[in-house]
Order: sequence, then structure tokens, then C-alpha cells
Amino acid sequence: MTGETPAVQRARAGSKVSFLRGTLRALGAVATAMVGLRRRQDRERDFAMLRLHHVIVAGAIVAATIVTALAVLVHHIAD
Repeated sequence: MTGETPAVQRARAGSKVSFLRGTLRALGAVATAMVGLRRRQDRERDFAMLRLHHVIVAGAIVAATIVTALAVLVHHIAD
């Protein structure tokens, strides 16, 4: 017994994920984690399934989106 939930065990069993699908899943995980809407099962499944490069790409996309949104907001306020 490994102490993993059934959702994590299923995720590990089918952990071959394409780069695009993994990145999209990581984007969803990052977005819901930022808002604080992650269930424990979902978080554990993501840890079992996502790879580091998926999370790095998703983080870069989120960071670029936030910086761009702030720049546009400041530009509109300054005008």
C-alpha cells in the first residue's frame, strides 16, 4: 500500500500525456491554484501526472499574461 488515493493511482497508470495536453492541464492547474479552488484529489492527480516542463511553460504563459495585462491597464490609466 503506497498511501495514494485511487485518483493518483489512475493518473500514474495513464501518465503518458502529449506536450500540448500536459501544458493545457498545467494551465488549468495553475489558474485554479491561483484562485484557491483546488480540491485535494485534483492537486494530487496533478502532482502525479504533470511534468516539470509542462508547469514551466504554463508558468511562463501566466506570467506573460499578467505582465501584459498590467502594462495595458497602466497605459489606459496614464492616458
